[in-house]
Amino acid sequence: MSVESNDTIKVVIELYLDFSEESDNALRLVFNVAEELLDKYNIWVEIIPVHMWFTDPIEQEALDLPKIFINGKLRFIGRTPTKKELIEAIREHINIPPRRALTWEITYTKALDGGLPQVAEI
Repeated sequence: MSVESNDTIKVVIELYLDFSEESDNALRLVFNVAEELLDKYNIWVEIIPVHMWFTDPIEQEALDLPKIFINGKLRFIGRTPTKKELIEAIREHINIPPRRALTWEITYTKALDGGLPQVAEI
């Protein structure tokens, strides 16, 4: 990724969180990735955490938190992404093409519905 030293690129990440361990992990991951992107690539990540309060446990399950929005677009819902997934999603939103895998392997699994193709990055 080549970014000139004077140019700072800004990305806004909104996190909708509850008080679960999964939400805590998502918030920690976003902060770690934000520090790395600023240090290495001069990409400023503005983080907006929004904690949701619930009185009804059914309502909490229905929202499927954490939700992660990157520049206003919902990218991850109900789980914490891996560091690699988050960095690739941020790169995609600032028009830096995703990293290409060196090789690709296509595998097929058999299931009751006749099998669905799966692509594995190697």
